[in-house]
Amino acid sequence: MTKKPPTQKEKDWQYRSIFDTAYDGLIIKDLETGLIVEANPAACLMHGYTQKEITGLPLTSLIHTDSQRTFREYTQGFQADGKLETRILHIRKDGSTFYAEWRGTAFMYEGCLCLLGIVRDVSERIQAEQNLRQHVETRAHEQDTLLAISHTLASTLELQPDLIIDQLGEIIEYTHGGLFALENSTLVALAMRGVPRLEQTSPLRIHLQGPETLATLFNGHRTIRIADVWSEEPQAQFLRSILDDGAAALLEGMKSWMWVPLAVKSRIIGGVGVAHEKQDYFTPHHADLALSVANQAAITLVNAELYEQAQELAAMEERQRLARNLHDAINQSLFSAGLIAEVLPRLWERNQDDARQSLEDLRKLITIGASF
Repeated sequence: MTKKPPTQKEKDWQYRSIFDTAYDGLIIKDLETGLIVEANPAACLMHGYTQKEITGLPLTSLIHTDSQRTFREYTQGFQADGKLETRILHIRKDGSTFYAEWRGTAFMYEGCLCLLGIVRDVSERIQAEQNLRQHVETRAHEQDTLLAISHTLASTLELQPDLIIDQLGEIIEYTHGGLFALENSTLVALAMRGVPRLEQTSPLRIHLQGPETLATLFNGHRTIRIADVWSEEPQAQFLRSILDDGAAALLEGMKSWMWVPLAVKSRIIGGVGVAHEKQDYFTPHHADLALSVANQAAITLVNAELYEQAQELAAMEERQRLARNLHDAINQSLFSAGLIAEVLPRLWERNQDDARQSLEDLRKLITIGASF
């Protein structure tokens, strides 16, 4: 049995069904009037209009003012070659916005030349692209900053604590911070930031009671992050117990805390403590960055210590050299004085004027020797 070809009405129904069930938004615009002739349910939902409300609106009413010029230029290009592809900012009925990708083509609809636009909401994709771009830019900035910090710290031989704590602030935002050296069982603040009264007083000293406290604080040379310093978590309680008296100012108004040990091989040199007013602010990535800076800072502290020792050794060697020279000079003076004293009696008998001059030379030698 021969199947009858579909009637025009059946064809129209099929096309309408495809139009209405399409996942992407479909918009038909009259190219002469610029008005929307038809829009499928997806396009209506996308823009927050009913089909009745959207029909007859100028297409430009769906385009954000920031994209009006771009869309107009693309539309003009479309009218020239019959194709349209662009990405623009749309605006919904409630005023909210979203990015849409447009693909368009010209066709005749009910006797009028129209634009059939396929509109897809690509806001999530664009946001993902922007997030990825921001992530890449942030990581590139961090790498550049770490290289700059490494160069800066490696180029100095003298200890500059303020430089180290400020360099850390270039890569990690913190509210309060301090750089500490470990002297026996005491943390001595070398530089402070964010707590003016601690910055302007004598170095803050935090006494650590016993080896267990040291072991807990330095945590096997690993970074410690505390989400809320005022919680009842064991690490938060431990932190509050060691930051008592004057050191408690480091936690005033703060929520998050991060402690980064300074160590070279198995030797603990000190640590860096930073706090932030936001709860759970410091991330594992912050910890990695801080540890990178801390490793550079630890090497800088060791280099400064070695440089100071070298200076002291050089000064001691110079003093020893001077002492040897003085010793030789005294011996030479005494030898000369002895010779003069030996010949002085005979010279007195022969020529008293020459003897008086030699006596004066002897006096000078004795004065010089006494001055050594």
